[in-house]
Amino acid sequence: MLSEKTALLSKGIYADIPDVITLKSIPTSSELEFVGSEDFDKTMLDVIFPQAIEEKFDYYNLLEIDYQWICRCLRMLNYGPYYTTNSVFCGNCQQISYGEYQVDLRTVNVIPLPEDYKNEVTINRDEFIDFNGDIKLRLLTMRETLAAYNDNAFKMRNGEVNRELARICYAVTQFGADKGMTPIDVKAKIQNRLSSADYIVLKDTVMKLTDYGLRAGGTTKCPKCGGDASYIALVDDKFFRPTVGNLRAWRADRSRGEEKNPTGDKTKTV
Repeated sequence: MLSEKTALLSKGIYADIPDVITLKSIPTSSELEFVGSEDFDKTMLDVIFPQAIEEKFDYYNLLEIDYQWICRCLRMLNYGPYYTTNSVFCGNCQQISYGEYQVDLRTVNVIPLPEDYKNEVTINRDEFIDFNGDIKLRLLTMRETLAAYNDNAFKMRNGEVNRELARICYAVTQFGADKGMTPIDVKAKIQNRLSSADYIVLKDTVMKLTDYGLRAGGTTKCPKCGGDASYIALVDDKFFRPTVGNLRAWRADRSRGEEKNPTGDKTKTV
């Protein structure tokens, strides 16, 4: 059975989760072969992580950026770095190529947390147009993320949850002088105390202040012009479904002795 140690992106933040965890290969009879997009995250947290992570803790308490990082490491440990995408966009020739293209997940960038990050950031009152107060927020855990995505209090007229607003309301810890609020309280504050201009400022600043972790895609060569192109590789059910071609390319790397770091984790400890 393959195993390796990897450092979490949020090392030093947790009180009850180790900074470095041991990942093991996923059993052949993995439930991921049958899981769909609607239950992917819960299956990972409830079924796969307990089997694939040697250290035992509440996996729902992982920050979302660490959850996605672990998924990436498990995917590459079990199936290698190659992934098949159905579309590639080239900024050079401004063309989208559709088909089946094999890309390397090691080209997907990861933005680390700043040194000594304490998981609380402040949007200063000077950022706003009308609102005269600071707003504090934190990165979400997987428990909070899943709760936000399923919170009926944030449903729109079309019946879908407004995920952007829900995430903000679950992330805010202080609104002006008000602390200890529920997400519903934060929603009411946003609706009653922020102008439409300030809400745009809030959304943009929250995105910038929490934009860490795994990117949504990586880079590859354009099939048409050979220039630098981009692709999307979301951490979802498809992420853990490699093609035989992906696996054969990985095998070729291993046979040549080129796979010294299968997960592409630059902070990995061995």
